[in-house]
Amino acid sequence: MARTIVVNWKGKVSEFGLTRVDRKKLYGRKMKIVVDENEEKTQTAYLTRDGTALLPSGTIGSLYVNDDYDVCSRSDLVAVDENDQAIEKIDSTLGVEQELLGPIDPRRVLDHTAKAVYQLDADALDDTLKTAMEDGDIFETRFNYRAGFEDAPAFLFEGDEGFFAIIGNPAEFTYLEKDRAPIMDDEDDEDPFDDDDLDFGMF
Repeated sequence: MARTIVVNWKGKVSEFGLTRVDRKKLYGRKMKIVVDENEEKTQTAYLTRDGTALLPSGTIGSLYVNDDYDVCSRSDLVAVDENDQAIEKIDSTLGVEQELLGPIDPRRVLDHTAKAVYQLDADALDDTLKTAMEDGDIFETRFNYRAGFEDAPAFLFEGDEGFFAIIGNPAEFTYLEKDRAPIMDDEDDEDPFDDDDLDFGMF
């Protein structure tokens, strides 16, 4: 079953196929291959700290352990908030109809950092919504690629190369302030070099 973004705007349902846009698709990629003296491709290995063992790729991995240092499955993990209260899992939004908001102020998009971009296949697009997007309007919906503990806003728009969705994270930050008052200039504290008109060209 194809993964799609399904939205409802003014009672009309539209459906978009999606393809992730990444740097590799845009610019290609380079891969560094290390070879031995016979031009044969080498394999990555890990040397233990004491230098007594050489572990090839695939022989080590990450494990989850509890307070008793017993290995536990990832499925046994529970996400909690800052108050240690369990967080409910959010289902994937793909293939599930979502409310579409908009047109929105373009400045709302600028209040987010893009964490993913998708090119959209707009074959099942309502004519009214299509006209609005062609006129430059931007719309917003919720997006969660797979089941997890948070979703994100998705901004839908049309660009020169077709329809796109930008998945964003709120660009939140806190201003830093000094804990002390600024240092005021002391008029009585003369700078010995303040009126120094020494010409270094003379040297």
